[in-house]
Amino acid sequence: MKRKKTFNIGEVSRLFNISVDSIRYYEKIGILEPTRNEGNNYRVYTLSDIRQLTMIRELLGLNFSTERIKEFDRNQNVETTKMLLSEELNIVNKNIVELFEKKVSIEARIKSLEENINHTDLGNIRIKEFDERQCVMISESNLDDDDVYYYLVKYMQSHKNKVDTIGACDCYVLDISKISEDGNSFVTKGVFFYSDTLLYNSNYSLPAGKYLSIFYKGPSTRTKVAVDRLIAYANEHHLKITGDPIEFCHIDDYETSVDEECLTEIQIPVK
Repeated sequence: MKRKKTFNIGEVSRLFNISVDSIRYYEKIGILEPTRNEGNNYRVYTLSDIRQLTMIRELLGLNFSTERIKEFDRNQNVETTKMLLSEELNIVNKNIVELFEKKVSIEARIKSLEENINHTDLGNIRIKEFDERQCVMISESNLDDDDVYYYLVKYMQSHKNKVDTIGACDCYVLDISKISEDGNSFVTKGVFFYSDTLLYNSNYSLPAGKYLSIFYKGPSTRTKVAVDRLIAYANEHHLKITGDPIEFCHIDDYETSVDEECLTEIQIPVK
């Protein structure tokens, strides 16, 4: 069987599963130089072009720029190949670290969701002791629920700090002196994200100490009742409230659209 030694652009496109426009672009910028058929002026790709395109696709897959590929192609020798391989190795090692960090993050988020969805201690007031907790504050003013996503994205852009929303806990510092327009919730003094398993570049912390805590499942309109219960408990047990109530949305519309799967915790610092 006679081996094929030349290919048209459609065959090359199918071989590499890339568009014809991409192949033409590589030619336009000078990193691929097919010959032309003398009879019809169509592009003709040889086995050498196939080898060249294999290298181009490999380097593009590692995020090498087309300029860097062109530079290597113009000065290809053992030394420049070694340098290129070293660059590839550095990129691969960086990708391995990033993938490992992503794996740890995903595992932590799955664990958090599993623990929270199975939470059964609902409606009971507890006194908890916490060490200082590191958080990411995205706004120190009132935000409507719909605004949180916008301010989160703006924060990540300006601070180069990625915040994983699924499995992390979005939290709201509540101003109990102000009720929202619908009368069902409190105005917020701040919005931050917290996780005891994920690592962030913190810009805010919750003080160490004692906190009253209560969990409920269902829509966030139940927060007001939960806050009232904690305040009444503090008064009955002669506990001094030392800060604003905080709403911890352990499971909310970042993770589910089913109200009864939502899990919220209210904490109030006391002493």
